[in-house]
Formats: sequence, C-alpha cells, structure tokens
Amino acid sequence: MKNLQKVLSCLFMLIGACCLCACQSGTKKADGEEQNIEMKYATLIQLKEGEGYVSAEFRNPWDSTRVLHRYVLVPKEAELPAHLPEGDIIRTPLEKMLVYVSVHSSLFNELGALDAIGAVGDGEYMYIDKLQADIKSGKVLDCGTSKAINVEQIIDFDPDAVIISAMEDNNSYAKLLNVGIPVVECADYMETGPLQRAEWMRFYGLLVGKQAEADRLFASIEENYNTLKDKVKDLKEKPTVLDGKKLNSSWYVAGIESTIGQIITDAGGRYVFPDETSNGSVPYSPEVVLDRGTDADIWMLKYYKEEGDLTYQDLQDDWNGYTQLKAFREHRVHGVNLSHTNFYMVTPFHPDVLLREYINICHPEVLEPGFQPTYFKPITE
Repeated sequence: MKNLQKVLSCLFMLIGACCLCACQSGTKKADGEEQNIEMKYATLIQLKEGEGYVSAEFRNPWDSTRVLHRYVLVPKEAELPAHLPEGDIIRTPLEKMLVYVSVHSSLFNELGALDAIGAVGDGEYMYIDKLQADIKSGKVLDCGTSKAINVEQIIDFDPDAVIISAMEDNNSYAKLLNVGIPVVECADYMETGPLQRAEWMRFYGLLVGKQAEADRLFASIEENYNTLKDKVKDLKEKPTVLDGKKLNSSWYVAGIESTIGQIITDAGGRYVFPDETSNGSVPYSPEVVLDRGTDADIWMLKYYKEEGDLTYQDLQDDWNGYTQLKAFREHRVHGVNLSHTNFYMVTPFHPDVLLREYINICHPEVLEPGFQPTYFKPITE
C-alpha cells in the first residue's frame, strides 16, 4: 500500500511539473505561432500577435473572397524575427508618415502622435492648427492631393509609410511599393457600423506606438456609445427620421445597415427607409424620397455654406419640393454646416458624439439639461 502511495505521489509530481513547464513555455510564442488580437466589432481587419511582431490582414471590401493587403509590424529597435508571415513589413513606431486622410490626422493628433506626420496630402482639409502651421512653415511637406499623387516627390521624401484610403483597383502608388515604401490602404471607411469603424483606431495606435492609448480611447467610446444606446432602447415613442437632401437630380439614401441607418435606430428613431438594406448610400429619385418622407417627424441633413448657415428660405429656393415635407412645415429640420466644422475629422472615430446629437434631436428629454450640440443644429428661420 505504501509503495502504491509513493508511486501515485511521484506520478502527481511529474504531472504537475509537466503542467508548469507547459504554462511557462506558453508565455513565449514559438516561431511562426500567432495569437489573435480580438476585434469585437470591426469586420474588415484581423490582427494577430506573433513573437516579435503583429500581423494585420485587411479584407477586400469589394470582394470578400480576397485579401486587400497584409502588413507585418515589427518594432524598429528589434531585429527582424527569423520567421515572419507574408506581408509588407512596417517598422514601428512610425516617425515620418505621409498622411492623405484628414480623419486619420485627427486621430493621430488625439493619440499624441501628430509629430509623426512628416508630410500630408489633401492637407487643406486637416483642420488642426499646429499641423497647418507646420505645413505653412515647411516643417511638414505638402504633397498635393490624393487625386494627383506625385510618386517622384514621395520617393524623394522617403516616408516610413504612406497612409491613404483604399480604393478599388487603384494602382497609382504601385511604384512606391516597388521601392520599399509601405502603403497602408485604409479600409476603415468601408465598415458598415459606428463601432466597427471606430475600432480600427486600435490598429492605428499600433502604427505609432500608442497601442495602450488607442485601446483606452476605444474602450471609452464603446462604453459611451452603449450607455447612450441603452437610454433610449425601451422608449415606446420613436419619431420617424428622414436623412440627406437632393443633390442635382438624385437624393442619396443611406441604407438601414449603414452607419447613419444604425445610428438613427440606436438613437430611438425610425428611419423612413427601413427596407433599403444597403450598407452604403443609394441614389433615389427626389420625388420618391419626397413621397416616402412626407410625414417624417424629423429631417436631418448636411450642407456646405461658407457665408452664414442654411435657412428655410434657402431650402425652398433650392427646391420647392422641400416645402411638402412635414418636418419643413413644422420647422423640425436639423443640419450640420460642413464648412464651419470638423465633422468628418471627428465623428468617424467618435460615433458616441454623433449618437448623442441624434438622441438630442429624437429624445432630448433623456440627456443632461443644457446639452449643446456641436454639429447638428436647428435650421434657422
């Protein structure tokens, strides 16, 4: 009996030792082994952490069977690991970026990495005082516009990466890849929901060495958004909402699965196009939209006007058909003047800010007293 106890005791000790070794070996990833970095909302990006690197795979928004791009992020101070997955290598943190998209410049500024921007394209739309001053002084290089990419100028500047919006079948910067300049094709704008796009900030944080800051920022935005959403989810009265305005001969209608469609729903509203299932915007005849939106309780729109703000008379002068809308007649039209605000620089990565403003319009009674919107304001008389 004693011999059996000794054998069992030795056996348990051996098992325990094996488990301990297994746990200790698990703290270090083997060559080629990767662990998923969980993305709770984003659908077009997958992050994995390997030994000495992070890989990022972007799914092709226009063809779900294909990969748009793969990147492998390796710290600058480290040697390249012997076993790396396929993809363009980016040494991080980036310190000399060329950024073409205003919303990304705004995010880098918020993360405390504005100085990592060494050059810009479409810089006139980047409403950041310090950045504009640096462009004017020549400290930050102005590379013109994304519609006319000057490849030779970019090669001479030699950025450590180019941050640009992904475009279908766009090979205008292929020459940059041939000379070893990483081109980050940002597909965040193709995500179909508010938190889906915002979560991409976690990848951008990795690029500039601000992973912890980006993770904290997104966690705060996520909490704010879901808290606001919960405030109105059980309300019985849901006002109907019309979105957008006529543009030439079309009225672009956001689908119910688009970011705008989802925010209207999350704000306790009822979208007048619940059967338009697109995750983007679809051109409709203005007369069709007028018919569908005639009795909408609220009309929300975006406009561009450099001198002053939009008035009801301006709307009527633009198209007399607007006067048939109940929201027009009852003066329940809210708009954001894109010429006076940084709307497109802030709200894509701060959907909680946008949701609060939609709730302020649909159910102002649930917000704190005295709330003042930054963007959507009542159209003036």
